[in-house]
Amino acid sequence: MGAHALLLFERASEHEYLGTPIPDQSLSDPPAAEPYVLAVDGFLLGRLRFHSGALPLDVGAFETWERWARENRPRHLDEIQMLERFGARLAIPLRTQRELLAVLLLSASSGRETYELAEREVLQYCAGHLTLMIENARLTHRVVEQERLRRDLALAAEVQKRLLPEESPQVVAAELAAVSLPARSVGGDYYDFLELADHRLGIAIADVAGKGIAAALIMSVVQASLRILTAHCELSLPQLVSKMNQFLHRSTQSNSYATFFYAQFDDETRQLQYVNAGHPPPYLLRVMQRSEVAADVSESDHHDIQELSTGGTVLGLFPGSAYGQATVELTSGDILLAFTDGVTEALNPSNEEFGEVRLKAALRAAAPLSVNEIASRISGELKNWIRDRAQHDDLTFIVMKVR
Repeated sequence: MGAHALLLFERASEHEYLGTPIPDQSLSDPPAAEPYVLAVDGFLLGRLRFHSGALPLDVGAFETWERWARENRPRHLDEIQMLERFGARLAIPLRTQRELLAVLLLSASSGRETYELAEREVLQYCAGHLTLMIENARLTHRVVEQERLRRDLALAAEVQKRLLPEESPQVVAAELAAVSLPARSVGGDYYDFLELADHRLGIAIADVAGKGIAAALIMSVVQASLRILTAHCELSLPQLVSKMNQFLHRSTQSNSYATFFYAQFDDETRQLQYVNAGHPPPYLLRVMQRSEVAADVSESDHHDIQELSTGGTVLGLFPGSAYGQATVELTSGDILLAFTDGVTEALNPSNEEFGEVRLKAALRAAAPLSVNEIASRISGELKNWIRDRAQHDDLTFIVMKVR
């Protein structure tokens, strides 16, 4: 068509379209670069709403438009002057069925200021093909971005998986098992087993607020701080959790936090020391002595469940928080079940929560089994409860049964 230059305006936000200049490479003096912006509620797009085809922009009309804008619509003046500086003579809307995808703006043609009717018809015919090309390019870009995101998520999931223990540790006085089912490819639940000095075993479980990549990154902060502090510092449990709280507060945003439960089990004395930092209280199922059990009580009711709640507030919100600890003497047959709130809050297709009552009943019923069978039984009951409903939160729990 001999146009000196083209501008392709594409949607940049809900408020504006940004223009990309496409100058004629043969010109020694192409149009100067400047911010080319069309407001969604601006002058040109307002006119295109009432014009289905290519819209001519007469050079003699700019003075009238500018005078009208000064008197009635001052906010349109900058746009009209931008169009005039560019030398706009024809605007071609590129529409899909749902939206105005782009606007192609042509400057004056060589040796003349206007485009003939036949030229406008050809350009209007080409508009459909141009729209399809832009839409295909946009969809291709979206597919490429989604594939890149899929690869990144797969890598993140693999990294996060390696942060969790590959297998449960072997100790003399207890059996251990763990289950973690993230709601997405990556999640904010964390559990860990740490082999410590003096025949002690560290048991940790945490739940970071939120889901996805952001929660997974905070989870890695919790894991790293716990590992560093237990490996290089001789700290009491309250001191350890307090330092983790300060570290998480410094390392994350003000609204980021994690619930955290940490215990140390002495493999020789069967003593359990713990701190609960705002985490759902783990269940400690205690085996009742035969002398304490009535003759008509069933085997599954021979157990009392104690909730381990001593500690303090969540990690990351309040840097000066103090924490307390408690000590429990365990005996053969006692079972510790530590879990994240995704377990008790798991929803079935009727939007009902699994709840603490069902979890306690499942633990009591599975108490005679081995630790792996207990974990499998609870996991199976959760899956049967959720059925075909999408999992809305991470599900993680640890089981320890004293020999």
